[in-house]
Amino acid sequence: MEPSTDEIVEVERFCKKIVEELSRGLEEKGIAAKVETHGSVARGTWISGDKDIDLFLILDPRLDRTYLHKTLDVVKRYLGTGWIESYAEHPYIRAEKEGFEVEFVPCFNFDPSRSIISSTDRTPLHTQYVNHNLKTEQRDDVRLLKQFMRGVGVYGAEVKIGGFSGYLCELLIIKFKSFESALKAASSWKHSEVINLVENTDLNRLVKKFKDPLIVPDPVDPKRNVASAVSESSMWTFVAAARSFLKNPQEKYFYPEKIEADESSIQVLFKEHNTRFIFIYINDDSVPVPDVLWGQLYKTERAISKFLSIKDFTVLRSGVWSDEVSQHILVFELAYDPISKTVLNMGPPVEMAGNSEKFIKTHIHSNLVAAGPWIEDCRWWVLLKRKENQARPILEEEFKNKCPMLGVPKRLRTLLESKSRVLVDNEILEYTKRGFGEFLYQFLKGRPCWLD
Repeated sequence: MEPSTDEIVEVERFCKKIVEELSRGLEEKGIAAKVETHGSVARGTWISGDKDIDLFLILDPRLDRTYLHKTLDVVKRYLGTGWIESYAEHPYIRAEKEGFEVEFVPCFNFDPSRSIISSTDRTPLHTQYVNHNLKTEQRDDVRLLKQFMRGVGVYGAEVKIGGFSGYLCELLIIKFKSFESALKAASSWKHSEVINLVENTDLNRLVKKFKDPLIVPDPVDPKRNVASAVSESSMWTFVAAARSFLKNPQEKYFYPEKIEADESSIQVLFKEHNTRFIFIYINDDSVPVPDVLWGQLYKTERAISKFLSIKDFTVLRSGVWSDEVSQHILVFELAYDPISKTVLNMGPPVEMAGNSEKFIKTHIHSNLVAAGPWIEDCRWWVLLKRKENQARPILEEEFKNKCPMLGVPKRLRTLLESKSRVLVDNEILEYTKRGFGEFLYQFLKGRPCWLD
């Protein structure tokens, strides 16, 4: 996990070169900014093989926010081609340069006694805090913790993962001193667990303020929860994996075994489930940045699950896969499909004369009625014929009508209408290349790779 001497020399050479070249470019344009390397490289906690560089362009706080864009214009001219402009709270640039994946992030020099100007202003102070409080020998503990989290699937604060950031891993080691101690502490975490590195903090006030499952006040800016991105699933996955590892430490927690997900093994798993799998394949020729994309996909997954439930299908599980380039696939496991051809419909209480009369008039000669109306206990009831009782045609009709279901983002509604296919069970096998096969195999298996 620890980078080799050659790797360290290569990274230092590249960072020195790019800092010097960009600094000259900013100076030529009269922009008062310092160029600095931050993130895991600057804090000495990066893992061997990682090629990610976080380059911050730190502006004088007396400048206004228009300089965020002016600074990136300098970066664009410096790079020439091959860059991608992305957006979080404000724009930044991503580019591959000399084999490294570099993020160019403009921010303002942050004074903790004043309000921040942009959300990334804290990062340079994060570097100062970690470098001051993390001992040299603890950097390997951070690497162990990061690789452990990566192995069990909870490393990364991006929307896709909803897990632990690198900075949060560093704070956990600063707090608990070592990798093993951090796992021991995590194994007994409770909901709304507070990990506090800030003196004189009212813990009860923190729990009331932050509604997150894990609360870690930022020692640089205590008004912020460093763990706000950590989802319930990621937190409890980490807790369970920590308990399991402490009982029986194995390498698979850090480096999961490669999944051999061929068509025959996937077909075997389909048969073992004896349920119905519905897949929605989406072709996308204008993919947004990953955090925006995954937010849209997860909202769509929830909306379709709710829609299927309203239509009386029992959704056992669901999931989302994307190559983040042009293809997305949503997966829904249904207990039954088709469902019954009829549905029980409750009418008004008999004592409500007017409503009863309307109910009888509506249903007494309707071709949609299979049986009834009848009285049971105090109410009228009727058994209605379903227009359709299979999930695929119901979804296809909904997509054709531009998804009036609640919760699907506008961009995805358009894609579902014109660039999607609804597939059932083995029909999905033609799409099991380029990583989806591994996702599907793991989804069908339904068990973490680290769980014995």
